[in-house]
Amino acid sequence: MSATAILSVNNPKDLVTGFGNRTFHSRSNFAKPSSRLFPSSSSPMKPLTLASRFSPLISTNRSFKSSVFRRFDTLMEWQECKVKMKVEVPVSVAYGLYSERESIPKWMTFISSVKVLKDKPDLSRWTLKYKAFGQNLEYAWLAKNLQPLPNQKIHWISLEGLPNKGTVRFFPLGPSSCDVEVSFHCSYHRFSTFQ
Repeated sequence: MSATAILSVNNPKDLVTGFGNRTFHSRSNFAKPSSRLFPSSSSPMKPLTLASRFSPLISTNRSFKSSVFRRFDTLMEWQECKVKMKVEVPVSVAYGLYSERESIPKWMTFISSVKVLKDKPDLSRWTLKYKAFGQNLEYAWLAKNLQPLPNQKIHWISLEGLPNKGTVRFFPLGPSSCDVEVSFHCSYHRFSTFQ
């Protein structure tokens, strides 16, 4: 899969018009002292303009007569999605639904199939299908279930295919209800420019 972005601007300096006099303060303590984007932790905090914050990408002092197109470098970033919900079933029932991996497509509609490997029951092949932006998208991965805590936690990590990892936690609220918290981390490609 690849992505191409084309930007057409009559006056490239219009990209930073209005941003040059806006300021913000960076609170990053992990920035390198030589970083142009963040002040070093040993120097006092200085406000930076948005134009200077994004100066590696956009700069008012830079000549736009150079190449209009830039090469892109692909980076991987992890994105977390976390949801907690009260369900009106005992914690053992909720835990049972998640632990029966091959039955998950019956109630999680965007998962089209889950097949547990016969020779290695802690491994399973997952297929996710959905439609977005007018296209049918499909992703697959091999997941390894990590040591569960019965009626408390199920967690996994993908070994191949779509990079992902996650945890499902179960919190009893009484004999007939519980909270279910799903934390899903997925890695995706982020494009950055370099020169």
